[in-house]
Amino acid sequence: MKKIFTILTLLFSIQLAQAQLVMTFQPSGGLNNGTDSGTATAGKDTWVNRYSPTMNNGGEMIVVGSPRSNCNTSDYKAYFQFDVSTLPDLVDSVFFGVTHYSHTTYCYSNCDADFYFYRVTSPWDEMALVEANLPSEDSTPIYGPINITFPNDFQQQEYDITNAYNYWKTNGNDNFGFSVYSPTIGCNNAAVTFYVHSSDDTVVATRPYLKIYYRFPASINETVLDNTAFYPNPFSTYIKSTIANPDAAMLIDITGRALTLQYQEELGGFATDHIAPGLYVLQLIKDGKIHTSKLFKQ
Repeated sequence: MKKIFTILTLLFSIQLAQAQLVMTFQPSGGLNNGTDSGTATAGKDTWVNRYSPTMNNGGEMIVVGSPRSNCNTSDYKAYFQFDVSTLPDLVDSVFFGVTHYSHTTYCYSNCDADFYFYRVTSPWDEMALVEANLPSEDSTPIYGPINITFPNDFQQQEYDITNAYNYWKTNGNDNFGFSVYSPTIGCNNAAVTFYVHSSDDTVVATRPYLKIYYRFPASINETVLDNTAFYPNPFSTYIKSTIANPDAAMLIDITGRALTLQYQEELGGFATDHIAPGLYVLQLIKDGKIHTSKLFKQ
């Protein structure tokens, strides 16, 4: 038992040092009832077929974008949205990560296309979005080109959306996510696609995510182990804190993934009913100090 505890302590120390610079925000599948908004517990993504005006795909485990087709109904546009309101303000870079499906069987035409991300500029509901009610979007891409040819097996890839993230943090009311497709026009006979796993996938590791390389304010000058500042331990639906109104707070699991917490003054701490059971490091920033404590969710 002592050896296991030592290993866990070392692992936490390593991950804590890493998590001060990197965090992964990976929403789980939502309720698929029209309320999903890209929060940690309500992933939001879907796709439409622009030749099938009533087809909705909001509850599927895939998201697909394609080139523009001029010969058949294979003409797809993908949509993604993340709620970044609780995520770090000071970032060095932010990457959108997805797991691609492989395409190695056949492709008869339109087998080489450049794909782009476009910032969406009006609201959309993943369970109601169809070709007939598409949201508006910018004509200038926020990322691209991503050249996709046949055959391909990209597996997990990350794409730099730092500029879009910074815009959403500054203009929170204008965060409606982004679309993905290729403006290349041709005959889509099993054409190349931006074909990825959605937030509804049962395999957690394949769901879309944001990887955030962030910066602490320059005033941070001390790290304090503060085991008595946070209670109860173990915790279940909440964590109380003797440190009120922190500048930032997050829980970090043993893989190094971090979830931002919002301090609730009426609670005197943080609601944690949405947190999975397990071991965590709580990291809180206040007045130039990083306060840390190891906690267990039962």
